[in-house]
Amino acid sequence: MTDERAWHVAQRWQEYAGEGRANLLRIVAIGTFYLLHWWNYLSAQGKLPVVAWMQLSEAGAVDRRFHILATLLALAWALAAAAVLLCLRNRIFPPWLPLASTAVDLVMLTSVLCISSGPRSPVVVAYFLIIALAGIRFNLPLVRWTTAGAVLGYLCVLGLAKWPARFGRAADLDIRVPRYHELVVIVAIVLCGVFVGQIVRQSRRVAEEYAARRSGEGEIS
Repeated sequence: MTDERAWHVAQRWQEYAGEGRANLLRIVAIGTFYLLHWWNYLSAQGKLPVVAWMQLSEAGAVDRRFHILATLLALAWALAAAAVLLCLRNRIFPPWLPLASTAVDLVMLTSVLCISSGPRSPVVVAYFLIIALAGIRFNLPLVRWTTAGAVLGYLCVLGLAKWPARFGRAADLDIRVPRYHELVVIVAIVLCGVFVGQIVRQSRRVAEEYAARRSGEGEIS
């Protein structure tokens, strides 16, 4: 078996295992963020005990319409994760599955941002989490694709903030952020993709050097 073929086989096994870990982390993340949203919603509705540290937002800051939309998106996202889990349990792992599951992550996150406060939302940081999940699969093209998708998704969110009426939002709702903030986030997303990609590259080098030492074909100085 050639080195390239051996690496391909090892990578596919790691992709399969990585997809399982990524999907588990995806489910944990969806549940955690939704619980935070639920806490924030109850806080805004005044349904929590009057304790200062439990109040995450001002009264009326989160309306029922946003809560329903966020719940539906979280449910759809969780169902997508369940579909991935079902495929993995049945040993169904086509090469496009990591790409499809990542695309769902990007679309769902961008949708959540579009119905909330857009680029002002702290949930923007989840783009970095999706790139990190791509790295778990040890697939460099996937990391690159995810980085490009995250930038595109963030640009869509910025477009919503600049032209809210075109997205069905109230024209007088200003959710824009300074241009400096926009550029910082975009650069950070790109650099995160570069860093994660370098980790994947280094993992292959470590595997190759270890295999060379085991076979006696090379030494690490």
